[in-house]
Amino acid sequence: MNIFKKLFGKKDTNIEEVPSALENVVPDQPEISGNTAPMTEEIEEAPFTQEKVAAAQPEANEYTLPAAEELKKAFDEKFSFDRSEENFEIEMYNSIKRYYSRPDLDIRFNLTDANGITYKPHEAFNAVFDKWKEIRSKWDRRGLLFSFWDETESNKIGKWQIIERYNNDRKPVEAGEYFSKNVKDDDLNDALVLVAMAKTNRLLSRLEKARKIIEYAFENVPNHPKVRVEYANILHLHGNESDKQKAHNLIDELLKEKIAASDQKTIGLLNYFCFSKAYIDSSIFAASFLHAGNADLKAWDLLAEEYYYCPVFRYEHAVKLTNTNEPMLALAKLNSLADEFPWYEQGVIAAIDIINQFRSQMNNLRFMEDELQRLNHYLSVHKQHGGDI
Repeated sequence: MNIFKKLFGKKDTNIEEVPSALENVVPDQPEISGNTAPMTEEIEEAPFTQEKVAAAQPEANEYTLPAAEELKKAFDEKFSFDRSEENFEIEMYNSIKRYYSRPDLDIRFNLTDANGITYKPHEAFNAVFDKWKEIRSKWDRRGLLFSFWDETESNKIGKWQIIERYNNDRKPVEAGEYFSKNVKDDDLNDALVLVAMAKTNRLLSRLEKARKIIEYAFENVPNHPKVRVEYANILHLHGNESDKQKAHNLIDELLKEKIAASDQKTIGLLNYFCFSKAYIDSSIFAASFLHAGNADLKAWDLLAEEYYYCPVFRYEHAVKLTNTNEPMLALAKLNSLADEFPWYEQGVIAAIDIINQFRSQMNNLRFMEDELQRLNHYLSVHKQHGGDI
């Protein structure tokens, strides 16, 4: 199955565009009354866990080392960042807003001790700052800060926020485990719990279960903005053409409402998908609009700060990279996507395909042999479970 066609060609030859998985692009917490949704069954143990993924990775050898060096070079160039104390403070406060799922959260920590000495964040949280400086990836730095907030803030937020904390930290398996252990029937009267759990199942590629959850929420609170957005996400991924059109209509209606309520004369459409008050939390339609507008890589990187937790968005980002003649970065992105979301079959197949193209181009049939074995292992596990990961 050749997903990434003609990545490599002569320099004077245009690269054939890689097809996107997204098509037909069209530019208070209410409670649910009545019977609770029949969705309290436990999330089955995922065949892919961090331990199982690590066990599937063989030791590097002389064939994979050059590839690893090239990928490292690509990432070093891509993920250089400001390690200053000021940027640490910015990311720290930004991360706690995301931890609470509250873009409008206005919070300042009292960092003055009993002797009246006031510390700066990098001084008060020096151990975290030291680790933070060593992490190139913004998403991994955010994950570090999320883990720090777990120690002090997890008892101050609701169950839906904890599920979202895991979702947005690329840990949908942990989100599912938390749901199974902690969410009770009464909690399913909260529309935001249903939205968060539908999103978890979407990230786990369990689209049928995700649709079941979000349709129940939509039937009861069809005007809830977050319900409408997640319903649109899932309809687009799981539905037929009629469902996809309904999904586009839902997003179109939300955008029209936001534009009508704005007093700005010039509005950047993608701004509505960035983390801000009442933003549209849709990795699916963010990618759609980026493709439709032929956005440059800077715009993709900006939205990736919001939606790196979503395997579909990351796959679409790799599509953009291949179509702009960045195959090494596409390979790096697909390789990491497969390791973090081994159940996302389309991403795994694409990673295998691009490695095979590198092999052909380099005339080296051992290029990234260990990585290829690992990717084929993911596909094997996927098939063993009948595609129901």
